[in-house]
Order: sequence, then structure tokens, then C-alpha cells
Amino acid sequence: MVLLTSSTVATLLVPITCICTFSIFLAGYALQQHSVRKIQDAMRPLDSIATLPQQFSYDETQETATDPATGELITVNKGNFAYLQLLSEPNPSDICSAILFFKKLADGQSVIQDRLFMYPQEWDLIASSDPNVNMALSILSSASQKYSFWTLPISMKLVTEQGYSLTDSKLFRLGEIQFLQYDSVLYLRTPGLLLNAQELDKMLLRRPLPLKYDKNRVESFRNEAWIGMPLMAHQQPKLPPVYLVSVNTMPSRVEARTHIPNVALRGFGDLAAGPSYRRISGNDPAYVFFDWDEDGRVKWEGNPYYDQWRDEQSEVCPGLDLGFY
Repeated sequence: MVLLTSSTVATLLVPITCICTFSIFLAGYALQQHSVRKIQDAMRPLDSIATLPQQFSYDETQETATDPATGELITVNKGNFAYLQLLSEPNPSDICSAILFFKKLADGQSVIQDRLFMYPQEWDLIASSDPNVNMALSILSSASQKYSFWTLPISMKLVTEQGYSLTDSKLFRLGEIQFLQYDSVLYLRTPGLLLNAQELDKMLLRRPLPLKYDKNRVESFRNEAWIGMPLMAHQQPKLPPVYLVSVNTMPSRVEARTHIPNVALRGFGDLAAGPSYRRISGNDPAYVFFDWDEDGRVKWEGNPYYDQWRDEQSEVCPGLDLGFY
């Protein structure tokens, strides 16, 4: 029989403890990755290729589509794209505005099939003291199925535990990992009003996208339509009103590339614009994003779309009093 001294036992326990800890870590990591893959598989659409409506003719060799009404050639970017709206604060009016956007995408027969709404996960965990907020969140839940858009709750615990305030840009930063499955995601600020879904599709389908950086593809780093605009989440609470993001896996990291549209590019930069655009040009953009007054409400003065927006909001959020938001 061999007697073990206390120092020998202590010496043996160290490697045994390390082995057990490492084994538990590996098991936990494997379980986490399995869960992530299941979530990604559930979110991935069955058809990842954007298709063109029948009224367009398509040339496989040139990868262009011709609009029979205008004869205009539209570059077709084949890939997996999505529209995004997000809110860091549960403003009932803004929630209804986002719902209206997704409804009009569906009614307008947008060919971009994936539509995303991102919000803090905490909304699902704590009821608001404002009954209008609770009602708006309930409408949001049912509307996601009715109008076929994904809701993406993002935990903001990392932000709040460090004492930072919740902002749209921080929400975007924490949630951008969700975009790995897409070639590009186009964020459009809410509140706003969609006027022409198929015209808006041109922002993703008409001109070459930056996508992943590729030194052999000039459009990836010197793009006529899209201007690189890094996200400074701690300095900029609001996102640009139109923001394109491509999230890619690199050998040692995950890369997020963000761009804004070149507003000087005629016929492209005005596809999404503020309400003053119609007064200047006499035309409607495909999507109108609104500004706020000093009280945080949508500016109605000089906004020719305000009444239409309010009327259509009430259609998707019946019974909700939006007059104070």
C-alpha cells in the first residue's frame, strides 16, 4: 500500500482540475455552437436568391433586367439580401411606422424577401408602465407573422451593465453578427413612409454592391453608388438614415463593412430621401425618412407626407392613440 502525502494529493489535483474544467468548457462551447447553428438554420430563407418579378425581362449573359415601361437597364445583384428597421426605445408611433414599412413591402411586391426588425431583448422581459407601449408591442408580435418579417431581440445587457444609455447605433453594433447569413442588409430609418417597394429594391439590385473586400473587384473598395462610412457607436447615437452593411467572416475576425448611398448620384441617391426632396425636385422618393422636432416627435411642418403617414399608421395599429408620440 502506498501512502500519499497531502502535498502529493494537492499536486495531483491541479492537473485533474484543469482537465475537468477544460472538458466542461469544450462541452459548453459545443452546445453553444449547436444552438447558434440551429438558430441560423431557422432564420435562413429557403430561397437565398433574389428573383425578379415577371414584368421584367432578364438577360442571363449580361446579368441585367430591362423595365419594359422605361427600357431602363437594372443591374441585378444575385444574392441574399434583407431590409432592416430597428428601434432602441419602444416608441409606439415608431413601432407602428416600422410595421407599416413591412406591410407596404409585402403589398408592393418587393423582391427582397427577408425583412428584419431589431429591438432590445429587454422589451420582451419587462412590461411597460405605458399601456400604449404594451399594446404596440402586442401588435408588433402579431404583425410579424401577418406581414412576414423577422423580429430580432438583441440583449443590451453588455451596454446597460457598463452604465451606457441605449441607442440605435449601439443596438446595431451588438446585433450586426445576425447579418452573417446575408450578402448585404439595407437599414432604413423609422419613422418613415415607403411609397414604392419595387423602386426601393433598386438600391440593392440596380448597382454593384461593395460586399466583401476583394482587391480584384474594384466595386468592393471604390464604389460609385456606395460611400464607406464606419460606425462610431459610442459617438453617434443615431444611425445614418440609409445604411448598408455587409458582415463577413475573415481568417481571424468577423468584418462589418458599412456604407451610405452617394446622394449626388442622380437616380440612385434620391431613391431614399427626406420629405423636402419632393419640394425641391417635384418627385417622390421610393422611401421617405422623417426628422424629429425638439420634443422628439415627427416634424409635420413642411412634410407633405405627414397626413398620409398618420392615416396609414392607424390602419396597421387600430385602436392605438398615437397623438402624443
